Amino acid sequence: MESANAHFGLAGDEEIGHGLLIGYCLLLICLASFVVYRKWLRTSESSEQRVLKRDLRELRRAHNSCKTQLQNAEDYPKECGLTEAERLEREKSVTLIQRQIDKAEAHLAAA
Repeated sequence: MESANAHFGLAGDEEIGHGLLIGYCLLLICLASFVVYRKWLRTSESSEQRVLKRDLRELRRAHNSCKTQLQNAEDYPKECGLTEAERLEREKSVTLIQRQIDKAEAHLAAA
């Protein structure tokens, strides 16, 4: 009978316990290192930077939403059509949000 190769290709009469232990220990060390690095990274930046990054993410989300609405209205005028007033409002929103994003990025770079 053929032995199936599993867990690092060890099979048959070979002792696989030692290889498994090393492999899983390395995996556990990598995961723990990642968690410690993320904790360290979070404590190394100020609360102002975290707030700025969160605000920047929300601004980008709103910017993408307005751009998507405009693009859908352009691509599918019958299904997603906007009135002229709604279209102008969305275009103004896009430019205003882009200015806010630029300000936030400049402020974050300066901090």
